[in-house]
Amino acid sequence: MQVFDRIDSLIDADDCRAAIEEARALLLQLEQSSDALTHAIDEFLLDLMTVSFIVECYGRGFELLAGTLARRRLAKIRLLADGQFRQTEMTPKACWLKRRSRRVPHSEGN
Repeated sequence: MQVFDRIDSLIDADDCRAAIEEARALLLQLEQSSDALTHAIDEFLLDLMTVSFIVECYGRGFELLAGTLARRRLAKIRLLADGQFRQTEMTPKACWLKRRSRRVPHSEGN
């Protein structure tokens, strides 16, 4: 799937912070139907942030191991998602609001 290929390429991006934000926006397009998928996405984003930290602190020489772990986490997301990317594109904020509305029950009449 093209979205996963794009996210994979972000692991090696020069601008790590922009890559994290773009990966987050792309992953928010997933219909997060299970706790396992939500947890896998969180783990991947944490690993991507770790890659960013390693690159900032130590340069590109040490990023291989962290990048490998991030790619494994992305493979897990790919398996759990199983083609769940929505056909319509939503803005990251709209995706976030949709996820939030599913978690927080609305009170009737208040």
